Amino acid sequence: LAALLQSHPEQAGLIVGLLVFAESLAFVGFFVPSTPLLLAIGALVGAGVVTPGPILVFAIAGAVAGDAISFELGRWMGPTALRHRRLRRHRRAVARARLFIHRAGMLAMILGRFTGPVRSFVPLVGGMLSMGRVRFQIANLVGAILWIPVMLAPGYLAARGLTLLPAGVVEPTLIAAGLLILAVLAWRRWRRRA
Repeated sequence: LAALLQSHPEQAGLIVGLLVFAESLAFVGFFVPSTPLLLAIGALVGAGVVTPGPILVFAIAGAVAGDAISFELGRWMGPTALRHRRLRRHRRAVARARLFIHRAGMLAMILGRFTGPVRSFVPLVGGMLSMGRVRFQIANLVGAILWIPVMLAPGYLAARGLTLLPAGVVEPTLIAAGLLILAVLAWRRWRRRA
């Protein structure tokens, strides 16, 4: 992805918009690893490889469009679809999304963007539960405007911070950060087993 964006910086916004659109679609988004991709795109923005304006605009538009289509699909399917045989292998994600919507209401649509694998099912289930279109679209837009910058920020800040380091310090800093991340992951895994 980085090579594609670097070789076609004028198309970067459209590419990122399509990526976020695919990630926001129900069923499709479950297989798109948006978090690491958006972190990498944030790093490219921070390094000055691509300009932030088109990236932000197209990514927000892609997120809004993907969720809107998932919501309309959910309205078309209706509440009886929650028991459909094709949703059986996604039953856990759909159940989590349904519980999340019942507990948080409109706020669920905003916070749903930050919930990992359940993210792409929240608008679908919102549509199945017949949430109002205007309420959904307001939450959809607000959620997208918050989510995209939050996902791009760590990569952006990391890239900007690396350019401020003196020559010869970047590689050891990256190695130390990588070892720290591996140590934290190993500790969490060990703690789960214990």
